[in-house]
Amino acid sequence: MRIGRKSIFISRVCTLLAAGLLSGCASSGAEAADVAKQGTDQIVIGDMEFTVEQMDYRDKVQPPNPLGYYDYYPEEEGYHYLVLSGSAVNAGDTDFDPESFYVEAQAGRTIRKGKLLIVTAPGAEFWDVLPAQQTSGEWGFYLFALLKDSEEADSISIFYNDDFTKNEEGEEWDRQIRITL
Repeated sequence: MRIGRKSIFISRVCTLLAAGLLSGCASSGAEAADVAKQGTDQIVIGDMEFTVEQMDYRDKVQPPNPLGYYDYYPEEEGYHYLVLSGSAVNAGDTDFDPESFYVEAQAGRTIRKGKLLIVTAPGAEFWDVLPAQQTSGEWGFYLFALLKDSEEADSISIFYNDDFTKNEEGEEWDRQIRITL
């Protein structure tokens, strides 16, 4: 009798898993206490302003004018990058660290992780911070996510905390900026 009950239980679990896979369950994304929607032209986060000058899909992500050795995100077979890029300004008194932010894109019901990068003033490399008091707009940014070739993003979101600290996995963020594409 025990073996029969185990078989029925296993059968039901397998049926539920298969139903979930076939229905295209959305992977759950990050959550924030406050959600703000912004357009694709200007992204404002505290004293930082990111002016979007271009939005496109690319095979790889690299600085616009690379010199010598530089970091980049290579081409991945079957995938492409959604990239929003433009100029970055930090009118604040402290350096801006993009590593304290979390980025994700939504393509239909699928969530894909992304990244925010700072591009140096000559456009030669990616930099760890956007220095304080950079108001000329010579620095740049890339906001991007890796998507399957068959996917196009509906939105891209930036998550952050009010004090610009990093979150532990699964913790709720203070703020989310959702950019509808």
